[in-house]
Amino acid sequence: MSRRRIRVIAMAVIALVLLGLSSRIHTAYLAALVLAESATPDVDGPIASARPDPVVESVRFEVPGKTMLADVYRPPDGGPHPGIVLSHGVASRGKDDPRLVNFADALARAGYVALVPQFVNMKEFRVRPSDVNELVASYEYLETRPDIDAERIGLFGFSYAGGLSVLAAADPRIAERVRFCFLLGGYYDLESVITYTTTGMYERDDEWIYLEPRNSGRWAFLLNSSDLIEDDRDRELLSALARRKLNDPECDVSELVESLGEEGATVYALMVNADPEKTRRLIDGLNPRIQSYFDELTLAGRIDGLRARLIIGHGRDDDLIPYTESLLLAENVPQGTAVHLAILESFHHVDLELGEGEGVGAFFASIAEVWRLFSITYDLLAQGHV
Repeated sequence: MSRRRIRVIAMAVIALVLLGLSSRIHTAYLAALVLAESATPDVDGPIASARPDPVVESVRFEVPGKTMLADVYRPPDGGPHPGIVLSHGVASRGKDDPRLVNFADALARAGYVALVPQFVNMKEFRVRPSDVNELVASYEYLETRPDIDAERIGLFGFSYAGGLSVLAAADPRIAERVRFCFLLGGYYDLESVITYTTTGMYERDDEWIYLEPRNSGRWAFLLNSSDLIEDDRDRELLSALARRKLNDPECDVSELVESLGEEGATVYALMVNADPEKTRRLIDGLNPRIQSYFDELTLAGRIDGLRARLIIGHGRDDDLIPYTESLLLAENVPQGTAVHLAILESFHHVDLELGEGEGVGAFFASIAEVWRLFSITYDLLAQGHV
């Protein structure tokens, strides 16, 4: 065979390989742009000049008993495009949280239609089972849009919204159709979360490990659950106590504590408990409404219908929800469920902080971390583009 023919055949083979990989190469390029933008949310990254500006529009759709408001970030052409529901988690700015706006913008530039609903409960520092219904309704609304490819839709959730997104993805109304679920800093079991939030202890391989918890965690949880307290006076006292502690962690609340009745004292005892072995007993002493709240929002035993691919990122030093929650989720999904789990060194709960440390070791650690971040970003975009 002549050299010329060999060269022609080789070039043809290379061309076929590149053609077969072209969608993956393009997706990798988009993933790099999205990751670069996520690392610098306060300023425009290269994706702003490399990709067309998205169209942003406000929409309304119905959930039983209410109308939901949402923003849609979409590519300027008509589609069809993959879709994603972005949930803001417990955040005072809700759908207008700058981190979420930045992410939605980047995803729209990368070819997704991103729906960002306003979840009123979470905006007001509450997490409720009804939030799952709102996520399901958001997914169903996205399916109806003419610019959407209904076979390429998924869910995304920060923090507590991560667990809610998994519950929604496992809901029989949509479980067979949800393609993926992308989570950052999510939870699996509320009892283990409250154990860590109050005591700083989380369990791994049957051993208790201590990591200083964020002080605001317990008081945010108390404020979140205060409306489930049956005694009116105790409800008011604990709400006031939680707000004071959130504003000033060192403030004296002894006069409020001394005024609590039996129910309020039981709840407060859980909030200031320092012994992880006592958490279960203290929860058992709470009223049935709060116990039901724990049961309904815990994922254990409630995700058998899950079919979506899970893409999970969790910071190893997360001081609100320990990374072991994501390990538990990955270990307890239904058989056959695909899971991509990345334990990250650069995330502080849901905030990305790259580039810490100096020296050769820090340099190579940064490379490994960027690869982990890139891998889950690529996986997310691949659900819509590959």
